[in-house]
Amino acid sequence: VQQSIDTNNVHIVSADVSTPEGITAIVNALPPNACVKYLVHSAAFFAPIGPLIEMDNAQFREAMATNLEAPLFLTKALLPNLKRCATEATKPRVLHVSSGAAHNAYEGWGSYCITKAGFNMMYRVLAGELSHDNILVGSVRPGVVDTPMQDTVRGFNGDSLHFPMHTKFIDLHSQGKLECPKTVATYIYWMLKEINDDEFSREERDIRLSSKDDARWKEYLALNS
Repeated sequence: VQQSIDTNNVHIVSADVSTPEGITAIVNALPPNACVKYLVHSAAFFAPIGPLIEMDNAQFREAMATNLEAPLFLTKALLPNLKRCATEATKPRVLHVSSGAAHNAYEGWGSYCITKAGFNMMYRVLAGELSHDNILVGSVRPGVVDTPMQDTVRGFNGDSLHFPMHTKFIDLHSQGKLECPKTVATYIYWMLKEINDDEFSREERDIRLSSKDDARWKEYLALNS
């Protein structure tokens, strides 16, 4: 991946995507009439671990703002830029970075599970609606990735009844079973650049299943790791 990207063309914009001002800052950072070919939604808010019923309004709203409102309204704000790239032959791609929490009710992760489930449904709705504009929307489940979020998960020191899966995440780390961030980034790049249109948007892809069953991904990873 590093060999394929000209880092001179990388421009970093610091913005809070959960706010209208942050979304405006991202849009304004683009050149006039810019064409956006790829958009990746990976920002997320992971609320303090504990019973959902004990969460306060502010924390829940922050989770909603970052995990649901931000990707929807950033996509909306960038829609004119996406449409500039869109033809029947070349379709821009919007990718949602999902989670197992979208499909499983983890005790202690209530707001994260709820918003990730909504994020998954957003992908499914937008995949249909934006297809009429020749824009593809896909979703990827990267697995349990070795990021600061996992530091927070393992550092939980509250009542074990409030987070029964705590030891599972400690064991994944101690056994070296966390996904490498570089591998996940390479997989996302591969999804954006290499797989066909139908595969990209038809269903959510799981990096762990691809690592077992997809010879193309295995070959790509071997060449780019």
